[in-house]
Amino acid sequence: MRGCGLCWTEAELEALDRDPVLLSDEIVRKFAWETTSHFDRDEYELAWRRLGYRVVEVLERELDNKLTAGLPWARFDSWPEGEQEALRTLITDVVVRVAGDPERRHELDRLLQAAAQLDQDMAPWLRLLDTFADDVVVEVAGTYAWDYARDNGPLLTWMWWDDPGKPIREWLVSDELRARLSTIDNRNAQSTLEDIDLMIEFSTR
Repeated sequence: MRGCGLCWTEAELEALDRDPVLLSDEIVRKFAWETTSHFDRDEYELAWRRLGYRVVEVLERELDNKLTAGLPWARFDSWPEGEQEALRTLITDVVVRVAGDPERRHELDRLLQAAAQLDQDMAPWLRLLDTFADDVVVEVAGTYAWDYARDNGPLLTWMWWDDPGKPIREWLVSDELRARLSTIDNRNAQSTLEDIDLMIEFSTR
């Protein structure tokens, strides 16, 4: 594989052409983090199609939302349908596992941002979030509502499409979420509703 000679040694570039199982997490992470224009685009797409499952393995351990930022450059939306579905399933499974782990649930936002690179849209992943337990929904909604009530919203650093926060804002002010939060008898849910009201108030000023 060809790549930036200042960023990559010849041995590292050769390793990217070998069996993905043999690659260290360090090389996989470096590939996913690398500036996409440092690779030939056609080669980059093929590399992602081979290495995608390894990137997801690293993602599950590190929940780093930059790891999938290269998917648009890798032309994910033009991959064969079976390959798209395979990667989507792997990432969805990670989201489900992290959502079910109380020790890691606070990191779910970064993972949802990573998953959103598949669609360049947060909406499908917020719909998945709606299927989770109440405490998971409160965790994520509370984080988003706090950010919008006190600032311009969450940092969506690697989401380069137009207005990536729009689905989040629409989800927060939806009747469905308000109805659900209103039925949850704990302080976190009520604080989230208060922050959503603050967000709405600030947006109309």
